Amino acid sequence: MNYSLATDSPFNTALLSPEGRAVYRIDTYLSSSTTTVKKVGGGQSEMEIGRVVWQSGRPGTAVVHGHEIYVNKSSFFSSSRTFTALNGQSYKWTFHEGSALMASNDSRQAPVATYTPATRSNPGLLHITPHGLTITGDVILSFVCVEGERRHAMRKSLR
Repeated sequence: MNYSLATDSPFNTALLSPEGRAVYRIDTYLSSSTTTVKKVGGGQSEMEIGRVVWQSGRPGTAVVHGHEIYVNKSSFFSSSRTFTALNGQSYKWTFHEGSALMASNDSRQAPVATYTPATRSNPGLLHITPHGLTITGDVILSFVCVEGERRHAMRKSLR
C-alpha cells in the first residue's frame, strides 16, 4: 500500500491513498511534545491509533493501541533504529541518502516498508509491503519516530 505525504513533514501531515483520500492524519502538539496519529474513517471520523512522546535528547516513545514501543539505536555509532512491534517481532529501520527501509530484524530481513523522500515533482512516499500490512500502526508510528528524529538531527547539525 502506498501512502503519499500531503506535506513534507513527519510531524504534521496526512497520509494519502493513491486516490488522494486522507487515510491517516499526523498532528504534533508542541505544548505537550506529542505527535498523534489518527486513522480517518468514512465521513471523516477519526480514531487515534497511537502517539509519539518526544523526549529531549532521547528517542521518542511510541504508544500503539495502548502499548509502548521503544525505537532505539541499533548501536552507539549506527544510524539504524530497532524496535519490537506489538506482534513480538523485532524490526529495523535503515537509512540511505534520505530514503529508509524497514525490515524484519532477523536472518530473513523481510522488507516491511520503505520511505522515499519528497522531490520537487513528487511527494514523500511511505510504501507498506503486504508483510507490513498486519502491523500498519507500528509501521506508521515507528516511521514518525525515526523520520522525526532524523530531521531534528539534520536541523541541529545545520545550526
